[in-house]
Amino acid sequence: MIWRFTIFLSLGMLMFFSTMALTWESFNVADPLSQGDFNITSASCKPNGSIILKNANTTGFVFSWEDSSGNALGSSGQIEALSPGNYKLTYTLDGSSPYTLNFSVLKILPSATTQNNLIIACDETTLRVRADRFSSSTIVNFKWENESGEIIGSNEFINLLAGQYYLTLTDANGCSSNRASIRVKAASSRPLIDQSRAIITSSGCSSSDGSITGLTVSSSDGGRFTYSWRNFAGDQVGDRLNLTGVPAGKYRLTARLTAGLCERISEEIVVNHRNPLISSTSSVVSKSADCELLNGGITGVQTNATAFRWIDVDKKTVAITLDMVNVKEGYYELILSNDFGCQETLGPFHVKAGNPPIIMQSMPVIKNDSCNLGIGSILGASVVASGIRYSWADASGREISTDPDLRNVKAGDYLLTIRNSSCSQLYPYTIQNVEIQLPAPVLENKFVCSAADILISFGETVPLYRIYYENGNLLQESRNRNFILNVKDNVTYYGALGKGACESVRTAFKVIIGEASIKIPSSFSPNNDGTNDAWILRGIEVYNTADVKIYNRYGIVVYHSSNPANVFDGKRDGNDLPSGVYYYIIKLTNECNPLTGSVTILR
Repeated sequence: MIWRFTIFLSLGMLMFFSTMALTWESFNVADPLSQGDFNITSASCKPNGSIILKNANTTGFVFSWEDSSGNALGSSGQIEALSPGNYKLTYTLDGSSPYTLNFSVLKILPSATTQNNLIIACDETTLRVRADRFSSSTIVNFKWENESGEIIGSNEFINLLAGQYYLTLTDANGCSSNRASIRVKAASSRPLIDQSRAIITSSGCSSSDGSITGLTVSSSDGGRFTYSWRNFAGDQVGDRLNLTGVPAGKYRLTARLTAGLCERISEEIVVNHRNPLISSTSSVVSKSADCELLNGGITGVQTNATAFRWIDVDKKTVAITLDMVNVKEGYYELILSNDFGCQETLGPFHVKAGNPPIIMQSMPVIKNDSCNLGIGSILGASVVASGIRYSWADASGREISTDPDLRNVKAGDYLLTIRNSSCSQLYPYTIQNVEIQLPAPVLENKFVCSAADILISFGETVPLYRIYYENGNLLQESRNRNFILNVKDNVTYYGALGKGACESVRTAFKVIIGEASIKIPSSFSPNNDGTNDAWILRGIEVYNTADVKIYNRYGIVVYHSSNPANVFDGKRDGNDLPSGVYYYIIKLTNECNPLTGSVTILR
């Protein structure tokens, strides 16, 4: 009995865990496809919608499509030519349990917007209307109808009189929109303002008791009016037909039908002062200010004012007399007032600049001298004015030029004086001397067989050429690039290029005389004692092709070499030569005569 219960319990536990495993799998494994894996195209009035799988790889999938009535539509990854509605996809993957996805294909039609508050502009008889629309399709036809249903236009824009109209849109698929209502209303007429019987009351200068009355406003449409009075600054100062309690000034009335939009603005109406200021500027004289000094002025204003105040552009008071004197160049205004509180501002008046101030229009450009050649300059010192004179002086005070530009001078201090008939100004400048680094000349060593005159030529183009001794003393200087030097011994010279006081780095070049350059020993002792063991020709190393031959007393060649690095060690074919006198012939170059003589081997 117990063993049966044990078996039953084991089978029950196995079934429980199997069921839980399936349940966990169903919760943890996501559906292979979702709506985001498909492109859904809406339909218009025609069946042109579609549902298409984005990924073309459908390996392992089995599809089944149905419409909302359960009709089968296809078994691929897409269905097309769909009308608006709901659709269901059932599919399996590699023989799995079926999955289901639901889709909706929306209906997209052109839409015309109702416009029932369109108003024709003031003074116009028609309104240009645009066919406002919202559609995902391109509109290809516009149908405008009047209130009787008659077609009056087929363009996107149309000019309409006041009345009732209807608009229908058709897109590229032949689908029509709703029939939208378009109502156009006529604008109200502008009222008429009659100013012929206006009564204007002057105002005191220090009070606001002026008024404008007696105007009449009328309209063919009838109805109530709305009014607005504005002063010269544009501020509203009244909202009734009669304007009262205002100061002296300029005013305009704006009137319109309260139920309309079209306004009428009156002509300007002036409220004067009761005790006005009377002024005249016809005799004004403006005295210019010279050289930016305080010597300008304005005189000649005629007025019945009793108080005066001149102000500049910063509103700062510069004078309290009728005539303004001793001021600088600039713009000024005159504020006048009388004993009745009236005030008036005249101007602006311009005190002009007289003789021009000595102010450099632009700073001159200084070009420094170079190598003390006298090529320095100061250019661009100029003043735009009449009657100007320029004077340049050097450090000693001597005038050297009266031109605006100073040219071709050496380094030093210079003083520019600019003056006219009223003022002058001094401007000091300094021209520096700039040493330039000339390139070192390229000169080659010279070889001659014996003492002779040699030609040294510079390849560079400069004003001066110089050749120096090895000790630094100048040998020759010339503007000609070719030099003739008489050379008797091996010597080192230095060449340099010159420009004014500037000189290049000096280039060394050697003049070698063949006969004097070779030191030929008269004997040597090849006994391996470390002293004078070989016949060494000092200086022959500069001749790459020197040919050396040594003969015994029988005229037989015992040594021959064309390599200056080789030396004669007293051997022939590895065997010691006997002591005695031998003879040599040394040919340095093909152009030089060979050197001959004897050498003694001592053992």
